[in-house]
Order: sequence, then C-alpha cells, then structure tokens
Amino acid sequence: MDAGSIPAASTIEPVGVAARPLPARGIPGPVDYTAGVQGPSDISTPPPGAAPSSRWPRLLDPLPVSILLALVFTAAGLVELLSRGTVPAGYRSDGTLLIVLTVASALTLSILWWSPFASLATSLVLLCGQTVAGYEFTQAAVWAVVVASFATVAFDVWRRAIAAGFLVAAGLAVVLVTIPDPSWQSAISTWASLSIVWVVAVVIRVYRGSVERAERRAALFAADREARAREAVAEERTRLARELHDSVGHALNVVVLHAGAAQRVLEAQPELVREALGNIETAGRQALGDIERMLGILRAPDEDAGLDAAPGVAQIETLCGQVLEAGLPVTLQIEGEPRALPSSLDLTAYRLVQEALTNTLKHAGKAHASVALTYGDDALVIVVLDDGRGAAAFTAEGGGRGLVGMRERVATFRGDLDAGPRPEGGFAVRARLPLRSEGR
Repeated sequence: MDAGSIPAASTIEPVGVAARPLPARGIPGPVDYTAGVQGPSDISTPPPGAAPSSRWPRLLDPLPVSILLALVFTAAGLVELLSRGTVPAGYRSDGTLLIVLTVASALTLSILWWSPFASLATSLVLLCGQTVAGYEFTQAAVWAVVVASFATVAFDVWRRAIAAGFLVAAGLAVVLVTIPDPSWQSAISTWASLSIVWVVAVVIRVYRGSVERAERRAALFAADREARAREAVAEERTRLARELHDSVGHALNVVVLHAGAAQRVLEAQPELVREALGNIETAGRQALGDIERMLGILRAPDEDAGLDAAPGVAQIETLCGQVLEAGLPVTLQIEGEPRALPSSLDLTAYRLVQEALTNTLKHAGKAHASVALTYGDDALVIVVLDDGRGAAAFTAEGGGRGLVGMRERVATFRGDLDAGPRPEGGFAVRARLPLRSEGR
C-alpha cells in the first residue's frame, strides 16, 4: 500500500489487493463518511444526542417560529394592502388576486421548519406572480422572500443554500423585467439589502457549524477518556487476578509439599510434623489474606467496569462515524478476506486506529483522514493517513504517550509500527500485526 498519498474524500485503493465487502463482521467495504460534514444539519433535524422534545414545544423551536412568522407576515400584508394609496401609473389596481398572492406569500413561511428552500422557492414564485400579473408588489411578499432566503442560507444544507442564490437572482431578474419602470437604483439597493442578509446568514451558519463540531469533539474526547479509564481499570484488575493466581498457587504448592513431608515422617519425627503443620497454617493464612485483599479490590464500587464487550475491528466503522461527527472527514477501506481475530489482537487493532484518529483530531487542524485495513495471509496491515499539519503539530517521538503506547501494543505481537510526518504534508501511521506465530 502506498502510504504517501491520501485522497481528500474518497476511499483508499491499496495496490495488489482486491476490495471485498465485509459481511461476516458487519463492516462494509469502502465507506465514505465525509458526506454532509461540511455544514450544519437541516433546521428540522435535532443535533446528535439531543434530548427528546417535551410535550409542549419550546418558543424557539422551528415549528412555532415558522407559524408565528407566517401569521405576522399575513397580518402585515393585509394591513399594507388596506392602507396603500393610489396605485402608480402602469400598474393594475389592487384586487382579489393580489390579496390572495400576498396572503399565500406570507403563509409559505409556515413551512420553514420543514424546508427553508421550499419556502423560498414558493414565496419567490408568488412574488414574481404579482409583478407578472401587473400589480405593484407588496413589501410583505418581498420580506417573506428575504426571511426565507436567510433561513435557507443559515440553516439548510450547503447545496440548497448555493442553489438559493441562483434562484433569488433569477427571481429578481423576472421582477425587474416585468415592472413598468425599473431603475438601476432600485436594483442595486435590493441587491445590497439581500447581500447584507446573506452575509449575516453565512456568519450564523459558520458559527453554528463550529459550535456543533466543538461539541462533538468534546463528546468524543470525553468518551475516549472514559474508555481509557475503563480499560485501565480492567487491566489493573487483570493484573490483580494474575497476582492472586500466583500467590494462591504458591501457597497451595507450599501446603502440598509440607503435607507430603509430614506424612512421610509422621511416626519417626513428630517435631518435624509439628513444624510442617505450622508452615501449612502460615501459608494457608497468608493465602486467605491475599484472597480477601484481592477480592475486596475486585469488588470495588465500579462493578460495571470491564463488563462490556471489548471493542474490536467490528467497531471501527462506528468509531469513524464518531470522528466524522466531531468534524474530521474520514474514509474507511477494508481489503482482503476478513477473518476472526484473537480478542487481544482485535482490541489492539481498534486502539491503534482510535489513537491515530484522536491524534489527528487534536493536532492536525483542518484535515481529512483515511483508514485502511488490509487482511493478508499472515498479517493485518493498518494504515491511517491525514493531510493536516504533520511535523508542525507533533513528531513520532514527541507526541506524548499516545505513540509510545501504540508502539508497546504492536511490540506485544512482534509487529511493526511506522509513525511520522509525510513528505507531502500530514501524518502517517502504519502498523503490521502478524496473524500467525512468526519465529516462535
């Protein structure tokens, strides 16, 4: 595999290995997680992890706001029509059709919660309908278009926000062509007003996106810290279990040896039997003390620690999804024939990918990342690449305990780990974990 290149938003294509899906472990082949990460979600979509809505909607929820705007603009449009004076020359007199078009333009704001772009398109068509029919357009219809434009740019997806720009430009062109006496002054003032509204909407959109990504990063880092703490607890309890095994095993060996010796000299040397029984009692008491001490530690308040299934390759897809939600576009590629891995190696593979992506989130800045898993005949190859700041952020020897821990994990399986800045920019982590005993 070529570790020196990384596509920005596509899957990795390792050399000489055919891509296959992964039906057995629930992980697809090429998985692109970058779709939609560049912008905030739709206005009607609650943020990830948000609490379910209560029975009574909040005041600033999209639905009540949309309905309130529709009612306000409907009332404003009717007041405007009733209070207007003489119609300028070249326009039709106000009539029933204009009232219907004005009310309909205002009511389009009621669907802002569902689709701001649909509200914009409908209100713009109705505004053009007023001028095409020969009426002097109402300010309520114009401001309905402005509000829908603002909502589309600030809250809808990027592609619809961009499409809204072309749609509004086309609608304004229709209005300027169909009114009796268009002027450049009115066209420029309208363009300037919409530009100001759009700039404010873009600023709000960028701010919302940064806040959402910051919250997702914080949640991801908190989950990572919690997982590491739980793993540390599980490792410590495993160590205590080994210590308990060693101490009790030693005590039982002492008991067996002294009991055998006492049985052999039971009649000939009673004093030695007494000494052996004393040693048996001492060893037994020591073993009981060790058991009570160890079990007391293992029955600590955190009973749930270490009880969950240890993560593995099957959870890497979920990990990539979490990293994506934190604001790092990432792609996943799995090559070769997947197979069941030993639990310790499965956990190690997951932790390597997790540590590499966490380092990219922390140090790489605005970057893209890619993860590739290749199942060979005798080894699992893991490659994690990013196009971030590379050596400017951290180096293989100075990047904290993360890379040191990765090296220790790989060394446990007599594997190989290469981690360092890439010549073209960014950082690369490449690990090879043997799937068979090599040289043992």
